[in-house]
Amino acid sequence: MQGFHHRGEFDPPEWANNLRNYYWFIRVEGRDKAKRRKYYRRIEKEKLRLVELGYDPVIVIALCRYLSTLNPKSAIALKELLSESNHQLSLNLIYR
Repeated sequence: MQGFHHRGEFDPPEWANNLRNYYWFIRVEGRDKAKRRKYYRRIEKEKLRLVELGYDPVIVIALCRYLSTLNPKSAIALKELLSESNHQLSLNLIYR
């Protein structure tokens, strides 16, 4: 990638585009409490939808933490979680 890239910036996975958009609206419409609350309700529904689709709830929470603050420390934690293999999706088929 060319150009300026903030060291804490992390592009979330494709499945998190809705969450990224909702948090962006919260940052833009921060003073309007009604719009802010509306987007927080949408975030809760989207988080539930992602967990029901089979994404790890720990990863979804870490992603929301990163998107709400855009903190480099939370970006590092999110990268580590996404790089780990998900043991929940693997099957251990050892017969004794």
